[in-house]
Amino acid sequence: MLTNQFNPQDKLLQYIDKINAFLSIGKTLVVAELDLTNRCNNRCPACIGKNTVKDELTWNEIQRIADGLQELDCKGVILSGGGEPLLHPLFIQTIALLQEKGLQIGINTNGLALDQEKAEAIVKYCKYCRISLDSGDAEFYRKTHGMDAQAFDNVVKNIRLFAAVKKRAGALLSLGTGFLTSKETVGQMERFVKLSQECGVDFAQFRPFQEDTTDISAEYERLKKIYDKDGFRVVASQQKYKAFKEGKKKPYNRCRGMFFSTVITANARVYACLHHRQDPRYLIGDMRAGISLVDIWNSHRKWQVFEQIDVQECPAFCRNDAINRTLDGLSEKVFHQEFL
Repeated sequence: MLTNQFNPQDKLLQYIDKINAFLSIGKTLVVAELDLTNRCNNRCPACIGKNTVKDELTWNEIQRIADGLQELDCKGVILSGGGEPLLHPLFIQTIALLQEKGLQIGINTNGLALDQEKAEAIVKYCKYCRISLDSGDAEFYRKTHGMDAQAFDNVVKNIRLFAAVKKRAGALLSLGTGFLTSKETVGQMERFVKLSQECGVDFAQFRPFQEDTTDISAEYERLKKIYDKDGFRVVASQQKYKAFKEGKKKPYNRCRGMFFSTVITANARVYACLHHRQDPRYLIGDMRAGISLVDIWNSHRKWQVFEQIDVQECPAFCRNDAINRTLDGLSEKVFHQEFL
């Protein structure tokens, strides 16, 4: 079907070779998720990142990764997991090094290992930090994180500490809490928002849990009207919730997002997608085999993975979903594409 006869933006997308030449081939990477360790201090019953091998990046590997990301002109790094990033013994040195390399840094953490020193370092070196709270009280925290009331109290105390450190520093860091929604968690949404606001964070964020398509829009809009004020925001991964109405079948057939993001795991392996950590079908390369990150990223293996991915088998509402919907115009047949 011929479409978009008068849209120069979509026509330009037909010339991927010229766009690549403009961007410089091999430097398409925008963001990398980095697993410093597979160790974790929580016991989330439904965790999808459980690892039997407690791998951890060495300082030499972290340096090589930082050098490679800089050479690839990567823009941002998210320290997540895998495991809990704050448990790595060289966490502070790592974020200092990444900032030195010109990378913007985000942190996803459960907050249990936070302390004054780490909070001050994150405020100094990072752009955002989201703490996975997923609850408004100790009893529900036990259900979502598998931890006791003492752990919940400690996390809440650490969030308050972090907010105070950020306020004293006058930092631009965006600090918030995260909550995964499902049919079992809707009743906790308001308690979570109220607690987050009381702790002094900048935002409380809702995201759908795995494949759960529970519609939380009515409750979300209600809470937003009540609590979204005075510098505190109630936010949600809107693009994911909106996709619920379309079902889990994806409207595109290729994962082009893998050329703009990647994940490097705690055993120094590079995968095409963070949702498929440790799946050999998505493995691009192994830095412990003596190969540099740049050579892995520019290898033919990346294209092999791209060709074999069946996006309909991928998780619904994955991180690359919105990117793929945008980039799907690359494969669309456009009439009069020569006339921008």
